[in-house]
Amino acid sequence: MSSYKKLASIDTARRRLLFHIGAAAAAGAAGTLPGVTLAQTREQATLASGSAGYTWALPFVAESGGYWKARNVDLKVLDFPTGRDSMQALLAGSANFSTTTDTPVVFAVLQGLKPGILANFSRYSYDMKVVAREGSGIVADQPASIKGKKIGTPAGTSGQYALAKYLEFAKLSASDITQVNLAPTDLIGALVRGDIDAFSWTAQAGNAALRQSGGKAFFLTQAGYEKYFRSHQLLLVNQNTLDTRQALVKDAIGALLDAEKRIAQDPAWPELIAGRIRSTAAEVKEATSVFEFKVGFDESFIDDLVSQAKWAIDAKLAPAPAGDLRALFRAAIKDAPLSAAAPDRVKLA
Repeated sequence: MSSYKKLASIDTARRRLLFHIGAAAAAGAAGTLPGVTLAQTREQATLASGSAGYTWALPFVAESGGYWKARNVDLKVLDFPTGRDSMQALLAGSANFSTTTDTPVVFAVLQGLKPGILANFSRYSYDMKVVAREGSGIVADQPASIKGKKIGTPAGTSGQYALAKYLEFAKLSASDITQVNLAPTDLIGALVRGDIDAFSWTAQAGNAALRQSGGKAFFLTQAGYEKYFRSHQLLLVNQNTLDTRQALVKDAIGALLDAEKRIAQDPAWPELIAGRIRSTAAEVKEATSVFEFKVGFDESFIDDLVSQAKWAIDAKLAPAPAGDLRALFRAAIKDAPLSAAAPDRVKLA
């Protein structure tokens, strides 16, 4: 075939292709192409995650189990060292949603910021640990033995609040220890080197400290600690997303509810996220055995927020706001989307 004929054939084929694309677009606009989904109709969303740990097991199941994709949402996940950092990304407009524990939210609201609490999806009392090193003079079954010790924890996080409640549990005050503000990534090294005597952070970090210290670290007792401390894991939303992307907000709630159902019905669910958090399914299952996975809001959640706020104010870590604390935190809870999806999950005045 001559070059001329080749070019003519290509040109004819191109015209036919353009004709069919144009016809398809017109038909799609008229709604006559059932089953065809154009790429641009998929929702795009970003979630800032408060670390890559199993604390966020439920939203990780929603991600790995394909529950966002099933709702036509392409989700981009950004991992941060703490929930405080992920919440800051949300407030800065870098993400539509973020996961965090309740403590960073308490500090933010007291400072006049406005993170929206879209869902309370899990809670625990025992995952936040006090981990000590051998030779520190701390005794595992004697909480008061932390008196006079240097204890590290990231400021403004649930680790700091858990430490405050552990002091109460041990019948000690904040002045009885030296608190050292350390990033989560620095806690284990500081403990192993002997720069601190103990730290307050997750069981996952504690287990890593045991390994890296050659077994020369240990957990302090928590027998009865549930009377003093409870941490809530939250999905936050910024106001712009809440106001302008109502379908996406609805999809976020649906994805969490589906993930909750998967965890309740499928004993093998840890396999979905083990790789995501660089762990084994067995470790995930054991670690999260102390978690309650249930999406919902009730008055006890507000009780816990108010209790934390009073601690932060009394410790001069945050300013006392004008007005009633309970009303302030109730306004931060954006429960309408969850009420629409599952009315029985919202029990608030």
